[in-house]
Parts: sequence; C-alpha cells; structure tokens
Amino acid sequence: MSQDERGPPSGERTHPITILLKRHDVGLSAAKANKILLARGILEEKTRPSETEPGKVRTYKALTDDGLRYGINRPQQMIDETTPRYYEDTFQELVSKYLAEG
Repeated sequence: MSQDERGPPSGERTHPITILLKRHDVGLSAAKANKILLARGILEEKTRPSETEPGKVRTYKALTDDGLRYGINRPQQMIDETTPRYYEDTFQELVSKYLAEG
C-alpha cells in the first residue's frame, strides 16, 4: 500500500495549501504557490479522462515522491484523481525551502 492510499502517519494533520498559506502568512495565492512547487519538483501534473466529456482529458496536481515529505495525495471519492494535502508540522519547512523569496 502506498503513502497515497494510507493517508497521513498517525496524528499528523493535513490541510489544503490555501489554509496553510494563510495560517503561515506566506503572502502567495494557492495558484502561485502551486506554480512554484511544480517548477521545483514538489508537485506534478497528472491526467485523467473527463467524466463528463468523452475524449477529453483533465489535469490535476499531485505531490511527487519528494513532495510526499510535506503531505499526502488524498484520493477523491467520485473520480480517479487525488488532491494534495499538506502536513501542518512540515509546512514551514516547505515554505522556507521552496516558497520563501530570495
């Protein structure tokens, strides 16, 4: 069973990036932070077939193997897709290493 399927280690809380960016007063939107994390190899774009438009492909973001240090890929209930969720305890490290300016 992969980290994606197991969920966070016992006791580790996860949150969407939007909440943690605000809580840590990072000053970036989720879209901008995701763009940076994509460029730095923490996130990747994956694809899946559209559920409503046959022949179309949808993209979504997932944490890479390196990114799994900072969170999990939470499976969605109704579609074959995951959503990145970040650990509270390691988010400041993520910000310092990848999102801080300078």
